[in-house]
Amino acid sequence: MSASERERHELAARLEELLGPDQAATLMEHLPPVPWDSLARQEDLLALRADVNGLRTEVGGLRTEVGGLRTEVDGLRTEVGGLGRRVNAVEGELRELRGDVARTNDRIDHLAEVMELRFDALGDRITAHVADRVDSQTKLLVFSLLAAVLTATAIALGSNVL
Repeated sequence: MSASERERHELAARLEELLGPDQAATLMEHLPPVPWDSLARQEDLLALRADVNGLRTEVGGLRTEVGGLRTEVDGLRTEVGGLGRRVNAVEGELRELRGDVARTNDRIDHLAEVMELRFDALGDRITAHVADRVDSQTKLLVFSLLAAVLTATAIALGSNVL
């Protein structure tokens, strides 16, 4: 049970009556201002010291872990930076490939146009050749028919004369 401030004041006044002011002040200075069970004992301080030392050890371990994590994060940052550079390189290569594909598509389109023109020219040449052949065959046929008609006429005239 703790003494109130009024009770402490009454005790100090009674001690002054019995012992005198100097001795009462000395005795009151040696009495704690709180109950005895609230005062820290040597064992309490040693236990507190052990707890503080344990906390210091844990904090030191945490600092070491944080340092390790920082190292890992720095390593990850380096890896991410390397990956970023690789991604940029791949993007550059893809742009080049797209350009190559576009140029190849242009060449294919050009070759298709050239082939179409060549096929058209070949078709025209074949058509002209066939027309020439038909024309020459027609002429031959006309001359052959004309010769046959002339021969038949000559035979008919020759048989009438005889």
